Amino acid sequence: MKHLKRLTVVLSAITISVLSLNSAAVGQRAEKFVNVGFDSDGDPFLLDRTSMQKSEPRFGHVLKIYQMKNDLMTEILVRSSCGDESLSIVALRTYSQGVKLTEEKVHQQVQPRTTDNPASLAMSYYCHAIDARGW
Repeated sequence: MKHLKRLTVVLSAITISVLSLNSAAVGQRAEKFVNVGFDSDGDPFLLDRTSMQKSEPRFGHVLKIYQMKNDLMTEILVRSSCGDESLSIVALRTYSQGVKLTEEKVHQQVQPRTTDNPASLAMSYYCHAIDARGW
């Protein structure tokens, strides 16, 4: 009887642990993207938090912003520097059903501290996330 009681306690503890881990994993997936604005049609721009400032071949360390529209996904690669307050869009990519259709290398300077631009809001989010001085 003692063994059965112990087994029940152990199984309960394992079940609670598994449920806790599953809840944490769901929470982490839900926080992968942060909304950093909307276009004129009301479609959101989403910052990928998991790739913030990771190195992207040919473009260096970038922030990635995504937008879905009409079965297409646009990826905007943004290079930012919190200390220098510099911000520029360095590439635009278009995907359909996971297949890259286009990639355009650009160099478009963006005002870093505006509230009406997804790249600026992404930079602000990133600089706050890393506790950059002045942000």
